[in-house]
Amino acid sequence: MPVADSDVYKTLFDLSHAIAGHTDLETLCNALAAALRRVVAFDFLGLMLHDPARNQLRVHAVSAAHPYKDRPICVDCGDDHAGAWVFREQKPLVLSPVADDPRWGAAAREALEEDRVRALTLVPLSNGDRRLGILGFGFTQLFEPDPEALAFLGRVASEVAVSVDGYLTRQALMLERDRIRALFEITSALVSKLPMDELFGAIAEQLNRVVAFDFALVTLLDKNTGEVHLGAVRSPSGHTIEFEERSGRPEGLPLGEALATGKPVVTLGMDFERFPSPLYRKYSGLGIHASCSIPLISANGPVGGFDLARIAEEPFTPEEVDLLLQAARQIAIAAENALAFRELGEMRDKLANEKLYLEDEIRFDQNAGTMVGESPAFQAVLRSLQVVAATDATVLIEGETGTGKELIARAIHDLSGRGKRSFIKVNCAAIPAALLESELFGHEKGSFTGAFAQKIGRFEVAHQGTLFLDEIGEIPLELQPKLLRALQEQEFERLGGNRTIRTDIRFLAATNRSLKQMVEEGKFRGDLYYRLHVFPLSVPPLRERREDIPLLVRYFTQKHAKRMNRPIETIPSEVMDALAAYDWPGNIRELQNVIERSVILSPGSVLRVAPGDFTRSTDPPRRQRLTGSEERDRILQALRASTGKVSGADGAAARLGLRRTTLQSRMKKLGISREYR
Repeated sequence: MPVADSDVYKTLFDLSHAIAGHTDLETLCNALAAALRRVVAFDFLGLMLHDPARNQLRVHAVSAAHPYKDRPICVDCGDDHAGAWVFREQKPLVLSPVADDPRWGAAAREALEEDRVRALTLVPLSNGDRRLGILGFGFTQLFEPDPEALAFLGRVASEVAVSVDGYLTRQALMLERDRIRALFEITSALVSKLPMDELFGAIAEQLNRVVAFDFALVTLLDKNTGEVHLGAVRSPSGHTIEFEERSGRPEGLPLGEALATGKPVVTLGMDFERFPSPLYRKYSGLGIHASCSIPLISANGPVGGFDLARIAEEPFTPEEVDLLLQAARQIAIAAENALAFRELGEMRDKLANEKLYLEDEIRFDQNAGTMVGESPAFQAVLRSLQVVAATDATVLIEGETGTGKELIARAIHDLSGRGKRSFIKVNCAAIPAALLESELFGHEKGSFTGAFAQKIGRFEVAHQGTLFLDEIGEIPLELQPKLLRALQEQEFERLGGNRTIRTDIRFLAATNRSLKQMVEEGKFRGDLYYRLHVFPLSVPPLRERREDIPLLVRYFTQKHAKRMNRPIETIPSEVMDALAAYDWPGNIRELQNVIERSVILSPGSVLRVAPGDFTRSTDPPRRQRLTGSEERDRILQALRASTGKVSGADGAAARLGLRRTTLQSRMKKLGISREYR
């Protein structure tokens, strides 16, 4: 179809006005089509632009005489495709009929057949030496333009190229502006938000304005274990990921390769041979097709990783990766600060707990490290103590109540290489079973009703020191597996948490019960018993070291007299003989209490012991292994001797070396009432 010169000039003049000032390619394409239809009777006008990052031609806008469905059509410039040929050769191409030309991809052929396109004219779109893409004209009837018309379309393409080039330049400048703004906003977020989850939410929001993604997550590296811990995850598109474990090894993941090489790893499609981790297979189930993993590296080395993922099959461009690298430098600083912030918080809590424990111990005035005795039985204990103290072996201290098991434990700690570190005591019988796990291992905020803040457990507080578990036989059976793991592996998780915490602790345990008998009765785990029974140390009761009683009497008398400012200088021989003859079912604790009470009641320089404070015991020595009938007979005998009195210095509980509540509980269990008289 010939084109007159007057029509050409008028059309080009109108065209320059029609395409000027458009801010998007769609309206530019529509305005271009309206101006050209007066000269060329086409049905479709399409604009394909070159993507240098992927070396592809991609449909950006189409103007048609009827509504057009947007199709993600793209062509690799290296393919044997009609559009690719026009772009490479920078020559126009006329295809009439289109169906006879074999150079079409499946998507393009489907689109042409659906719109009944029978002829095409493709013109290169270039502005000087800069190749921008191609301009295509589609016809539903066979049409082959003459040389003049083809030259006219070439001039049209030159005019359009100037406008498209300006548009692309503006888009690039706007994108660069948005990227700089995003980096600025990220910097602002860094100086205003310390919690990692809140900080990463602000960072992800800014990045999503310039880089499209469906998932973003940041992980923190534990340099001691080599594991990474999930710090935060975001999905602007509303997708969710359920993490069964929030910690693990990075090997077999794109992040692992990024951390190993120190360079970003960009993927398109799933590569299970390259990344064999089971977690990577889980990503494929989410429909992820493209990812970008960037190592977070600070001045002190790697601190974690930063991952973005897309469901669409759109790879991350070099420009996007460059922007993410710039953001990663800032995120690395934030991650390092967050780790330091968390460590400082944990250290502060640990120091606060240690301070409370030490204050409690000072107030308790347990006379730590002071043990009095010259008897062979007691000296044997001291020799064993000195042998095991220099090691880090677990020690199980066995003995009746009141024999000084805690003093033995403190002496082991003081003589060990950990003597200058913390000695943390836990009385397992004094803490309700429901709270014992939290007390030992700590808990996370919100892990149960009433957990309003994170709590550091005794295991963490005792790090690099000694943990003494008193009355270990009272630990509930369901908590014993976790205690066994902590003993064997020196690691645990807080209640409600999933981060493995490793500690360096020496374990000491004490019991006044027969753990072996409890194992036989199914009340104590056998594996835990044997793990505790590495070095058993039996503390003899006071009745088996009677030669130490005079030493202890004089020691406690001087101690309490000095504290109470009492001028006691003499202990009558008859008092000493009576004290030495008594069996002391409550052992040293009972003896100390009797002496303290006697010091209070002594008006002068002579120690006076009230006759009712103790009587000579005719009870047989207390055994740790008793059957139900033996225990019943023993309790009944103590009740008869105390004329039915349970509490008090001369009551049945004191005679048996038990607490009043413990005796009452056992009486109820054995069906013992006071109707025996």
